[in-house]
Amino acid sequence: MVNTRTDTDVSVAVQNALQAMLPRIREEIREEFRTRSGSSNAGGNPPQVTIHSWLERFNKQKP
Repeated sequence: MVNTRTDTDVSVAVQNALQAMLPRIREEIREEFRTRSGSSNAGGNPPQVTIHSWLERFNKQKP
C-alpha cells in the first residue's frame, strides 16, 4: 500500500533544507559556467552530439 498522506513536518523540513542549500547550489552552477567558458570550445558548450555521431559510436560498441 502506498502512503499518499503528506507529512507536514517532513515537508517543512525538506523545504527549509532546500532553502538553506539554494545559495550554495547557485554558486556552484555559476562557478561551473565560469570554468567551462574558458575551454577551447567557443561559448563554453560541449560539442553537439548528433544522432549520426551517436549511432556511429553505438555501432562500434556492438559485438
